[in-house]
Amino acid sequence: MSRRASGRTSELEDAIARAGDELSATLGLPEQIDPGDIKFTFMFDGGDGPQAEDIRFTWDGGCWTTWSQDISDHEGNLSPASSAPVWGWASWRNGADLLLAYTWPDLGVDGWAHIPGGAPGRDLTDEDQDAMSEPQTWVELGRTIISVLREGELPPHTGRTYD
Repeated sequence: MSRRASGRTSELEDAIARAGDELSATLGLPEQIDPGDIKFTFMFDGGDGPQAEDIRFTWDGGCWTTWSQDISDHEGNLSPASSAPVWGWASWRNGADLLLAYTWPDLGVDGWAHIPGGAPGRDLTDEDQDAMSEPQTWVELGRTIISVLREGELPPHTGRTYD
C-alpha cells in the first residue's frame, strides 16, 4: 500500500476524492449486499475527525449477523497498539429494534446495547426495496456498532458494559 503525505493509503485518499467528502468514502463495499461475508472500510467521526474503520459481517440472509471491527490499516500514523479488534453479534429479530452484544478482549470489556427502532434499514421508505441488500444499510449498521462501542451519539437506548 502506497501512502500519501497524510499517512493514509492512496486507495483511501482516492475513495475520499471520489465520494466528495470523508464521511461518505468507502472501500470494498459491493454495489449489492448478498448473504455471506461482507467486508469493507468506511469512515467514522468519533469527535476527533473522520477515521477509517474496517468491519466484517457474516450474514446468512436472516435477521442477525456476527461482526468484527478494528481501525483500518488504510489510516495513517498507526502503531501496533492502535489495533484493538472487537467482535460481536447484532440481531433485529422483531424488525424494529437492534440488539448488540460484543467482546473487546484488548480492553477487557464485554457489553450489550438495545436500541429501540434501531433495526438496519428501518429508514427506507420504498416497501419493494430489500433494505438488507442496500450497501448503505450496512454502513449505517457499522456506524451504530462503533457508536455503541465508543459511547457516541445514539438514540435512546439501554446497555451495559462489564469489565
